[in-house]
Amino acid sequence: MATLITGANGWVPSYITRRLVQRGERVISYDLMPPDDMLREFLNDGYSGVTFIQGDVTDQQQMLDVARRTDVTRIIHAAAITPRVDREKEEPQRIVDVNLGGTINALEVARQLEGFERFVYVCSIAAIGGGHDTDETTEETPSRATNLYGITKHTSERIALRYKQLFGLDIVSMRPASVYGPMERVTPGYRGATELREMLRILHAGEELRVNSLEGPYHAWTFVEDVAEAIERAWATPNLPNDIYTITCGQQYSIGDMLAAFQRVWPEVSYRVVPENEANYLVSGDPPGPRPSNARMQQDFGWVPSTSLNDGVSQYLEWIRANGPQ
Repeated sequence: MATLITGANGWVPSYITRRLVQRGERVISYDLMPPDDMLREFLNDGYSGVTFIQGDVTDQQQMLDVARRTDVTRIIHAAAITPRVDREKEEPQRIVDVNLGGTINALEVARQLEGFERFVYVCSIAAIGGGHDTDETTEETPSRATNLYGITKHTSERIALRYKQLFGLDIVSMRPASVYGPMERVTPGYRGATELREMLRILHAGEELRVNSLEGPYHAWTFVEDVAEAIERAWATPNLPNDIYTITCGQQYSIGDMLAAFQRVWPEVSYRVVPENEANYLVSGDPPGPRPSNARMQQDFGWVPSTSLNDGVSQYLEWIRANGPQ
């Protein structure tokens, strides 16, 4: 028996892969991107416990053949394109084919496997979208997603839960909030970067960071290992009382909060607020929006992130120092 992880060689999925291998699970990585040296080093001794198969989630028959051949009984579906606006304009159909069609293909594979046990869909807080006028968002907050990523994530989630009703599959959807930490790098599905990595790109080059505001965008920055732990718990826990869970630290941090955390770890970090036309990194300056709640995760799993902001930033910057902002 094995777990198939789509997109397993990417940022967050690589942490999930490592956690499952460390607990003795046989993992099948199904990913367009072959494993690189960075992933080999990251997985370390666990690398030999992963079967790497280069495959596209838009190819349902290949995924099914792989799953049958390797005795897959659980799937963690994490493969997706996380586009910025330029990529939305460049290849909108490909984004929909991968994010939505790939999810349907993974679900079709799951329902054709003998002895199938569990399907974990790695969704995103982007499924909720923005513009809500409440103090916090929960799993029940209606979607106001407007970009292709959020729309396809929300739609995929609804389809997955409909498959659960139609076919009796044990399915749960996990929605990570804003993730940060080591191993954020360019992959076939991820060409962009978090605001943190883009600011670190400037700082790592030894330049002074000049921003136009220390306010927004505000994000519920949650350390990548904690996100992977939450998904692992969902993978390991059958018949959960809820279908959707938000993975978040439960609070929001401004640009200024994160830069101050950087400076606590790297005292040499230099940044200042300047007029917009003098900035080398522009931020929106928006006020905080609703806080994403992690109450359901606490209630059903007893889960809250175990990594403090200072510890997470310390690990992140240590990796940046060693590898540079990829």
